[in-house]
Amino acid sequence: MAPKKRSFYSKRSPSPLLLHKDPSLSTSLPSTSRDQRLPANRSEPEPPCMDRCLKFLYNRQKKTFCGRTCKSWICIILYSIMYLIFLSTFTLIFLYGSLKIMKHTLDYQSIDKEQLLTYGERGVGLTATPTSETNYPLIWYRENKEEDYLKYVHAIDNLLYNYRKKRDVNSLGVCGQSPYGYGDTPCVLIRINKQWRWAGKPLEIDSVKAKSAPREVQEWMRQDKKLWLQCGGSNSYDKEHIGRIKYYPDPPGFDPSLFPMDLDDTSPLVAMQLTNFTVGLSLAIECKLWYDKGPSSVEFVVYVAPEEVVSNKTSSSV
Repeated sequence: MAPKKRSFYSKRSPSPLLLHKDPSLSTSLPSTSRDQRLPANRSEPEPPCMDRCLKFLYNRQKKTFCGRTCKSWICIILYSIMYLIFLSTFTLIFLYGSLKIMKHTLDYQSIDKEQLLTYGERGVGLTATPTSETNYPLIWYRENKEEDYLKYVHAIDNLLYNYRKKRDVNSLGVCGQSPYGYGDTPCVLIRINKQWRWAGKPLEIDSVKAKSAPREVQEWMRQDKKLWLQCGGSNSYDKEHIGRIKYYPDPPGFDPSLFPMDLDDTSPLVAMQLTNFTVGLSLAIECKLWYDKGPSSVEFVVYVAPEEVVSNKTSSSV
């Protein structure tokens, strides 16, 4: 079989020699558009951020809200509701079972609602005014330094501001007038804390608690039937240096007919005043309220720095 003859018009690349000899032909081989540095097809510019956000919120073409269709959102909401119902039901069942087990296994005491508003067996509370700025039961100042005890004077002023509108302060004597003895003979005002439905009754003279009361309280009990307040040193050291205590009114008692008090009533006050105590010693003072379910007590500390010590410290520092 005779070999096929190549056509004169067959497509082939020109020979390098022919390209070199014929100047009419291009010396470069065919290349792509990228080699010829033709302009490439550019993508469309991105829309602004606001348009993309609005399109995400609602897409008119796909009819979606935040990337989901209405059917998809309904399915998600129903699933969430069912999941929360199941979770809350499981929690309540578990809690109910735990409380049932604790009720039959642990020994606890049920508390009446009325007992939450009362002091119970601990008795009624007492409050001593003034106290320090940090509510610590301490009264401290330097002798003859008005800037030290001025804060205590302001505290008693605030207490008596509303008290004067409803009650007479003449029974408080010098402890009802500013500066309330501060400087040499400081006063402390004692009041009974408000308690719901609390009504204390006076001690009976022949009762066991009355026999355990101090002698001066027993003498007051023979004079009148009141809720008696008696103050003194917490221990023998304090009793030795506390000196004589004055009371306003004297004898110091609370009228039992004033109890129980309403929320708008002001608590009655009894003032005690230190007259000849030892300066330069911290004295722990305890005031007790003697009544049928008492006694109730409040404690505080009084310390007055002597002027000699203050002057010596200031001179040494200079």
